[in-house]
Amino acid sequence: MTDPDPGLSDAHTTNRFDVFLCFTRADPEGTARVAELGEALRAAGLRVFHDTVADEDAPVTGELADAVAGSRVVLAYYSRTLPADHKCRWQVTAAFVAARRHGLAADRVLVVNPEPDSGHIALSELAGANFFSGPVTAGTMPDLVERVRRKVAEAGHPLGAGNRTPGQGVAGRHRELWAIHNGLQAARSPRRTTHSRRALMLRGLPGMGKTVLAEQYAHLFRGDFGGGVLRLGPFGHHAPEEVLSQFHLALARVAGDRLGIDVSGLDLDRLREHVADRISAAGEKVLVLVDDVPPGLPPNVLDRLLLPSPEVSTLLTGRTGRSSWDVATVELAGLPADEGLQLFREYHEDTEDTEREAALRLVDRCDGHPVTVRANAVTSPRSPGAVDDPSRPETAPQAIRELFTRLGPLATTVVRLGSLLAPVPFPLGFAGEVLGFDGEREIAEAIDEPVARCVVSRVDGGLRLEPLVAEVARAELEPDDLHARAAAVLPRYLSDERARYRDFLLQHARTLAERASAAHRIRLLRPIATAHEKQRDPQAAGEIHAMILATEGAANSDFTAAARVEVACGLYGEALDHARHGLLLAGTEDERYAARLIAAQALDCRGDYDAADRMFWRAFDDLPPSRREDRPAAVVAAAQAFRLRGLPRESIALLDVILPGLRDTASDLLPSAMLEYVRALLLDDRTQRARQVAAEVVAAFRATGRERHPRCTEAELLRAEATVTLALRDLRPEERRSATELRELEGICRKRHGSENPLTLTVAAMAARALLGLGKPEQALSELSTIEQTVLRVFGREHGLRYRIRHGMALAHGQLGEFGRQADLMEDLLPAQIRLLGSRHPETLESRLDLAIALVFGGRGDYRRATELLDDAADDIVATLGTDAGLSARAIAAKRAIRLPLPLVETSAHRTGQGGVRVFPAHSIGEARLKPPELDVDLP
Repeated sequence: MTDPDPGLSDAHTTNRFDVFLCFTRADPEGTARVAELGEALRAAGLRVFHDTVADEDAPVTGELADAVAGSRVVLAYYSRTLPADHKCRWQVTAAFVAARRHGLAADRVLVVNPEPDSGHIALSELAGANFFSGPVTAGTMPDLVERVRRKVAEAGHPLGAGNRTPGQGVAGRHRELWAIHNGLQAARSPRRTTHSRRALMLRGLPGMGKTVLAEQYAHLFRGDFGGGVLRLGPFGHHAPEEVLSQFHLALARVAGDRLGIDVSGLDLDRLREHVADRISAAGEKVLVLVDDVPPGLPPNVLDRLLLPSPEVSTLLTGRTGRSSWDVATVELAGLPADEGLQLFREYHEDTEDTEREAALRLVDRCDGHPVTVRANAVTSPRSPGAVDDPSRPETAPQAIRELFTRLGPLATTVVRLGSLLAPVPFPLGFAGEVLGFDGEREIAEAIDEPVARCVVSRVDGGLRLEPLVAEVARAELEPDDLHARAAAVLPRYLSDERARYRDFLLQHARTLAERASAAHRIRLLRPIATAHEKQRDPQAAGEIHAMILATEGAANSDFTAAARVEVACGLYGEALDHARHGLLLAGTEDERYAARLIAAQALDCRGDYDAADRMFWRAFDDLPPSRREDRPAAVVAAAQAFRLRGLPRESIALLDVILPGLRDTASDLLPSAMLEYVRALLLDDRTQRARQVAAEVVAAFRATGRERHPRCTEAELLRAEATVTLALRDLRPEERRSATELRELEGICRKRHGSENPLTLTVAAMAARALLGLGKPEQALSELSTIEQTVLRVFGREHGLRYRIRHGMALAHGQLGEFGRQADLMEDLLPAQIRLLGSRHPETLESRLDLAIALVFGGRGDYRRATELLDDAADDIVATLGTDAGLSARAIAAKRAIRLPLPLVETSAHRTGQGGVRVFPAHSIGEARLKPPELDVDLP
């Protein structure tokens, strides 16, 4: 029997040879030159090995592997015919991989290139090394021998030294391994590739071995990636629209398990950036394997599967298909004849020479499909002519069905179970419990046979059915009662939040839920929705909640949870409907309390404060006995409600009571409470205190390495707002000087803190808006648009800074006479401001006023609605800010102007840029006298 996995190991790495000669006998002239070269090397005192087995189809033996391991250098006579010799490909690959552990591979794998060019040398690092080029003749021989002698002296120890792991998987797919390596190496340097991404896509038909080859590459070239390998996926069984949410869960699991990062509360983009930051800070290269990417994903989705770090190389696998994604690609076809023969021999022991030709014909008939070759090798009788039997399967599904007929009852049951689950690993304990096995011994006996027949793979702590096998099994094998048993057992495993591979368990739950009974379906789906919500993916959570609510038997808690997620999605009407339905189903005071709270918050988000007060807030402190421990959370919610109504002092008073206790207990609620405190302090014009509290929140998150958490980001933005507000405390009506001083302050902030610091961006937005007061709407719009793109990339969408930028852009459109576009921007902006700031916040009040004016001047025909909006906004502005406020004067002037005949108003607006009655502000930040000393706060 041949060694199926020859490799390099310490057991056989004694310093036996100086030079291992690699050449192919398919090149007679080269063989003669190598014979002469070998004699010359020996004459120079070097110990030389060369393979004496003439059969080019002979397998790679352990003896050959030991010889490579025990040699100091490999000297490859790299003619054009060498890559066609499977043993030569193995020798070069094994030596190359081993050499990279000791330094530059080209110092140990010495290429003699007798050809006029180097295009046939697949490994770019060897092709570029140029050890020796040109014909080997009597004249060039002494120089070549001397070069080899020097390299041997420099090597010092054999190639296999220090390698304690056999060279797993070095036996085949060498061309593709080289192509992957070359592609990823080139991707690290923009000058070496035409592609714009640091990634490579390995594509092929199902069952071609894409995942196996990716794992082989990760193992063989692990020395290139000191930071290790991150494995994500597979994702091919998910609908395209679900891939990002599943990638989110997988990356969160890997980040927590492998990198020790607390990633709770991070949405996908923040999580990608956070993991990338950690990898970059460590300074070691990392390989990310993204397995089984579904075909047809658009480039903007595929880009989000990459981590934005120069230290990361990404190897993706996917099924064959056309894509416009600009990335290097390696197409994985069937095995060539020699590698197909080696695979057949690996599973069909003691293959006779008479069967060799039959095996080669099989490889040709099935186009080298690895599953078909392997299955035939496993199931073919050990008798002459069996492999050539016309009834032998020639396609992968046929071969898999043949395998099923050879499985015993226990093995078949294991395959049945795997076919009901997602094609990802599942725990051994779970399988044993579902199948009713007693103890680990019975489980081991049940899986030994399917593992041996290559239909099931062992993974760390569990099993995985090969995807193509699972696909065939679902169509061929009856599940019996396994589905109900699995659906009954899995929820207990899901109840453990720290369960190993929990994202895999969630995928199994989703798959089982599709055919489960109503009761089991709801129990299986609830943890999935919770997981998505925990990772701030409310859209994905909402999809799962929709499935739950569509199932008979959905409970009060399901409607309440769905309403909570819908609030996060901005679906306030749906949230209110579901919260009210949950209230109708509630059977306890506890359930009624939860439903009323969510309903009130949905109403608040719509600005319907009277209805929210009636629903909940008038009695928010009347907690059921079972929820007494939830009082701090209720107080924080009530504090927010008071602030949204423009009552910051009531909010501050509530929070002053609970904050000391939250600090003492290090409660998870503390960051939310402190941020609400900051917002109320800012609204109450207690800016210095707001800045101090915001700084405390930032420091706490940074101390635990969670600077990408959205609450930390929000605290940074609020601190910047407070800092700039303090600097602009004294106002004066000098518009041009104000704009100039803001631009000077922006330069100071940019120099001290960088262009993407929240303080810099806050001042930059103000400086751009100040251009409106100078009559430069085009320039203001251009600058604000640029700033918004940076803000979106660094800080996300939902925060006051972006709202102020969008408001400024709307004002610019108004000055340009583009009132329809202005109205569109304000219609989009206003609901977000109402949700975050409240309808009576000064910025929201200004937006309400500007929307009403834009609707009038836009001439869209909804004049009655515009005047109603204007009247409501003006009344609230005067009631909230008083008659002396500048915004109140604008509101009163606007009401008077709107009462003029409409053509007269339009003429006035166009003549003065919507300013005949000063309906639009010169700019909305005021004219400021700056105080630079206020900005001497250290903002890293």
